[in-house]
Amino acid sequence: MPFKGDPRYAAPWLPAPLGAAWDRGSDAIAKTLKRSKTARRITPQRHLKTDFEAFDLQTADGARLSAWFIPGTRTDLAVVLHHHYGGQKATVLPWLAFFHGLGLPCLAFDARGHAESDDSPEGRGSFPKRTADVDAACAELRRRGFGRLLGFGQSQGAATLVMAAPRNDLVGLILDSGPAPEMATAAWGLAGNMLGRTSKEHPRSRALLAVRIIPGTEPLRYLATLWSSFVRLRSTPLLWIHGDQDSVIERRWSNAWFAPLNGGHWRAREVPGADHVRTLPVGGKPLQDDVAAFIAGL
Repeated sequence: MPFKGDPRYAAPWLPAPLGAAWDRGSDAIAKTLKRSKTARRITPQRHLKTDFEAFDLQTADGARLSAWFIPGTRTDLAVVLHHHYGGQKATVLPWLAFFHGLGLPCLAFDARGHAESDDSPEGRGSFPKRTADVDAACAELRRRGFGRLLGFGQSQGAATLVMAAPRNDLVGLILDSGPAPEMATAAWGLAGNMLGRTSKEHPRSRALLAVRIIPGTEPLRYLATLWSSFVRLRSTPLLWIHGDQDSVIERRWSNAWFAPLNGGHWRAREVPGADHVRTLPVGGKPLQDDVAAFIAGL
């Protein structure tokens, strides 16, 4: 049971149903923060049986990020990978294995506030502020001599990648399971993910949790930055991958930006039966072939 003296939990004067709903959200927040801050011990060496370099990135606003660089056989193109919210660099290991199999050098990092990386210097960092993480990763790859960079992002990590892409001159983007077109749907999906199976049983808890999430995300800035970035990326090759069973960011929500802004350089790939950020294991070789063809055409 929640400790009612903890300020995260509802005040005793709230009506009992709202108080209980608030407390479920508080428990979900605490569990999500604990999970996202706990670094997984698996590494590319154990997972891919390949050498890698572990090091720290420093962002322009002063955050230290834990990162991996995995060398490849190609020198003409490198990949920067951004995990989903609540994930970490270890969660993109299946994609790292795929890109590594194509000979592509890769850089993955723990976003600020996740796993072994620092929190945002100012505290809670919105998605637009997290673009500094992508800037630091791209700058590191260019320092290593890679002139052409491909970006890969999952869910709201994809949103951060998109916002940073125009100023980093990425030659292509692969977006998996998102991003949400604005913060209302993003918060609703995230709240459902945080609550897990109880979200359907307690819609009031999900609604209250979504309302609590939105203010710290700078929703108006998110909307303006994301859509203006997509407009500037209309001539950049983009592959949007989404599962038709995604219950966190529904495919029709992401289609709100894809359909009206697609200028002919973007491709969509729906993965039947795939839930949120589960497209690669479900899509299997057909999806891998499509992604490899996309990269070959850059």
